[in-house]
Amino acid sequence: MRPRNACSTFLAPLFWACAAVLPAAAQTADTGAAPRAGVYLPDYFRAAAPANAYDMVLRLPGFSLVEADADVRGYAGASGNVLFDGARPTSKREDVSQQLKRIPAGAVERIELIYAGTPGIDMGGYSVLANVVRHKEASTEWAVEAGAVAATNGWTAPQAQLEYGRRWDDKALDLSAKLEPELDDDTGRGDITTRNLQDGDSERSDWDTRTTKRKTEAGAAWRQPLADGRLTLTANLRGEDTRTRTTLTSPDDADDNERINEDEDYRESELAARYVRQFSGRTTVEAMASRQRGDLQSEEISQEGEDRERFQQDSDSGETIARIELTHAHNDALSLLAGIEAAYNFLDSNSQLEENGAPVFLPGSRVRVEEQRAEASAGATWRPSDAWSVEAGMRLERSQISQTGDSPLERRFTYPKPRVAVRWTPSDANQWRWALSREVGQLDFEDFAAGASLEGGTVSAGNAELQPDTRWSSMLAWEHHFNEDAALTLSWTHDRISDVVDRVLVVDGDDVFDAPGNIGDGRRDTLALDYATPLDAWGLRGFHLRTSLLYRQSQVTDPVTGRKRGISEEKPFEGEIELQQELPSLRMNWGLQLEHIAERETKYRYDRITRESEAMGWTLFAERRIGEHWRVRAEATDLFGRDFREERQKWDGTRAEGDSNEVELRKRVSPGFVGVTVRRSVGG
Repeated sequence: MRPRNACSTFLAPLFWACAAVLPAAAQTADTGAAPRAGVYLPDYFRAAAPANAYDMVLRLPGFSLVEADADVRGYAGASGNVLFDGARPTSKREDVSQQLKRIPAGAVERIELIYAGTPGIDMGGYSVLANVVRHKEASTEWAVEAGAVAATNGWTAPQAQLEYGRRWDDKALDLSAKLEPELDDDTGRGDITTRNLQDGDSERSDWDTRTTKRKTEAGAAWRQPLADGRLTLTANLRGEDTRTRTTLTSPDDADDNERINEDEDYRESELAARYVRQFSGRTTVEAMASRQRGDLQSEEISQEGEDRERFQQDSDSGETIARIELTHAHNDALSLLAGIEAAYNFLDSNSQLEENGAPVFLPGSRVRVEEQRAEASAGATWRPSDAWSVEAGMRLERSQISQTGDSPLERRFTYPKPRVAVRWTPSDANQWRWALSREVGQLDFEDFAAGASLEGGTVSAGNAELQPDTRWSSMLAWEHHFNEDAALTLSWTHDRISDVVDRVLVVDGDDVFDAPGNIGDGRRDTLALDYATPLDAWGLRGFHLRTSLLYRQSQVTDPVTGRKRGISEEKPFEGEIELQQELPSLRMNWGLQLEHIAERETKYRYDRITRESEAMGWTLFAERRIGEHWRVRAEATDLFGRDFREERQKWDGTRAEGDSNEVELRKRVSPGFVGVTVRRSVGG
């Protein structure tokens, strides 16, 4: 197991290594350094021999890919930081990385890095956007990928992907289908030890759990000119089947053996349309509409001796969005933006908890939540000189949330959300960015409904009184380009949060439940480092290093004890490092990726504190190009297993009543796995 000081143990040599590498990168820097708004042609990526646009975007210096957040309702706040031919993706629920992987490298004309302050561009709150521009010439591309993945615990599964794209007469058709299996890292074998702190007695059980997922997806997209503009239509179907099988075996008493089976099936459909038209080269109107529907059915059954518990949930959800946005470049220095968005969201959930056939009442077991939301926005971008740019804007959000069922309630919210951002570029190699904004969190509709985890021993009530958190967020960032290939970005973000959403105590008669709730004001500070550089200056020819590190510290007043603590489920540290080498003479590349570096988190409930930690994960991969159309990729991940540790401090009453009465320690080792895929592509 990794020690508690693993973060500092790992960071010290890492930062010493960075300190050594930075000067070497600086020595290889060109006097002109990197441009402010970079344009990267296919020749820039040729040495890496990318298979698709995703491989190309990952090599952009000073850029880190951010996926769209499908859990955020509405479209404005859910978009990622990638544009396709100057427009945002029509679908907000499909991973940006998957859309990039469907674009063959040969179909990419160029990739542009667009910085805040560029006239006529809505940055969506990001400092940098990547714009993938495709060739307009007629072409047909298709690709088939097939393979298999096998885990060291005996689990095996096939995987496959099909892609087809055709472009002609400024029209485009894209089709895709994918089968993706996954052995979740909740899988593993270990033991659970429970120790009573009052009498010193302890019990131990062997723990064996396996969670597998089967993801399927099919999508279609159509683009064509329409009325001097461009129309894009998309349709997607997605499914995810999750199966969890857990066995707890007591070496001393067979009556204490427990089996837990959990099945979860999710189905989703999405239809979307986007229309973009430009007038006189300076004014752009963009309209979009989408409709999404989801269905979730889950059942969890726990059997321990003669005792049987069963939790069942059936929920339907949906979202309908309509949005129109206008961008006008008044001149090369000043551009104006305005937009309005309307959205309707709902969740209809029905939950049932039974103990030995007898129903157990849960607040929020039957609930329907509906939200009607509208947001208007206006802003301006001004560039008084090549070195300076200023963005200022205001969004006004109004929403109405109504809840029916066990706890009927209707509420209305109005939030102004101002934002100002300044960018200063004193030289081609350096850029400073500062932003101040008011942000409003979005309520998770699942928090209105009851939930349970029989394996985890937790039952959560729904909370109809929950309201969004708001925060004032300030950000300062410095980006330095050593040359065209090497860039360092350091950023600090400070959040002052009101109505922090965490966990609260809910009392219903003689019953006591844990539930999501607002617990007052808090703060959060985040430091982030992103660094990418080639290592040729160190004699490591063809090697390329990418590092992403994040340190986070938060503080809020605990509603149970009145003491200061961190916000629940926030990870103090996150880190990822990738080292890759291109070997053009062998037509292959290989690399090592380290992730989940020193990750841990703490969860607070009224009667429990849970501390989770996990060991660093690694993936070793190699890819070989055979001819012009074939690629073979092999991966090995955590072959010797990965350690997970969970400690649960429990109280008979609340945490305010002195010391804990019981400590439960869960330790397990997840299996490693290997995978091989073969890809055949034609065109592009």
